[in-house]
Amino acid sequence: MAEERLYMNAVNGWDQMATAVTANNQQVGHLEVSVPKLRERSQRARSLYVQYAAMKAAKQAVWKELQQVLEEGDAEMRYLKEGVKAHYGKRNEKLVEFGVPPFRGIKRKSAQDSTAPDISPASAPDSAK
Repeated sequence: MAEERLYMNAVNGWDQMATAVTANNQQVGHLEVSVPKLRERSQRARSLYVQYAAMKAAKQAVWKELQQVLEEGDAEMRYLKEGVKAHYGKRNEKLVEFGVPPFRGIKRKSAQDSTAPDISPASAPDSAK
């Protein structure tokens, strides 16, 4: 948004310069030849900015619709996944074909992992030997 304002500040500056050159034609008459080109570019920039704003609004509308479609698609996907699980069972390997991971149980720590680690006795320092 800040960049848009900077562009329009530049265009407003162009208009101000063209007006000032025209108003001071007596002193800077030799610069008057560039004023029509500057005014043409100013009008073109304003026209392009209007076009840009319209496209930006359309882009936002498309983005909003895309978000809605994605949410609806995700809801349908959840429904289908649950339906497939209900039909085949949550442990059936056939679920992989549908992109649904089958339930294979919860991995638990083994008996060795759950006990405290063995602590080896500290060796005596070299100076004590």
